Amino acid sequence: MPASRAAPVVRIPAGLVLVHQGRHGDRAWLVEEGELEVLLERPDGLKRIGTLGPNSIVGEMALIDDGVRSASVRAVTDVHARELTREAFRAQLEKCPPLARYLLESLIAAIRRSYGLPQPERQEGGPEFNTATSFQTVVERRSFRPGHVFFRQDDAATAAYLIQSGRVAIRRDDGTGSRDLGLLGPGRIFGELALLTDRPRAATATAEEQTVCEIIRKESFASAMAAMPKILQALARHYVEQLAAPR
Repeated sequence: MPASRAAPVVRIPAGLVLVHQGRHGDRAWLVEEGELEVLLERPDGLKRIGTLGPNSIVGEMALIDDGVRSASVRAVTDVHARELTREAFRAQLEKCPPLARYLLESLIAAIRRSYGLPQPERQEGGPEFNTATSFQTVVERRSFRPGHVFFRQDDAATAAYLIQSGRVAIRRDDGTGSRDLGLLGPGRIFGELALLTDRPRAATATAEEQTVCEIIRKESFASAMAAMPKILQALARHYVEQLAAPR
C-alpha cells in the first residue's frame, strides 16, 4: 500500500489494548515490527484466536464495512506500526473494482456471522450489485427454478453467485448424511470461497424457490482480484483462511 509509506510510525507498548471488541474505529495500523494477539471476548472469558506480526494490518475490518470491531487486539511485545486514518484506507479501497470491494465486505460479513457479531447496514456510496446492467461486463443475470443445483460438493469451482431474489440452501455431506449449513437470501454471495482458494466445492447449493442470481464467472472474478492493491489481496486471503480455521 504505497500511501502507507507517508503514514506516521507509532510505538505501541507491550500490554496495550489497541483495538477493543464491539467499539467503532477510525484507524488501522500496518505492523512493521513486533507481535500482537487477537482476543475474542466470550461469556466464559477471553479466547486468543491468533497473532499478528510484521506486514499485518490491524483494525481494517471496521473501516471497510463501517461496523464495530470484531475482536480485541493487544500488543504482546513493543510494536512499531504505521497508523492509517479512515480516509487514507478508504482511498485504497476506492482503487478496487466494485466486485472486489463487494467481495471484501462479504468475507467480513461471513466472519462477523461466524462469531455472532452485529452486522452493519450497507452504507450509501458502497459497491452496488442490484442490477446486472451496472456490471454487464462482469456478471450475467439468470432465473433458476426451485430445486436447481448450482453446484455440488467436490465440484470444481467455475463461478460465484449473488442472490437478487429467492433463497438458496447450502448443505454438506459429512459422511453420515446431509447437514444444513444455511439458507441464503437476497444480497448474499455464495461460491466465492472456492474461487479464492482454487479448491473443490465444500458444499452443495440448491435453489429452494424461484431464484434470481447474478453469475460472476471465474475469469471475471480473477480479474477483479488481480486489480486490487496487493495488501488488499492479502487481506482477502487472510479472511478466507480465518473462515476455514476450526473454532
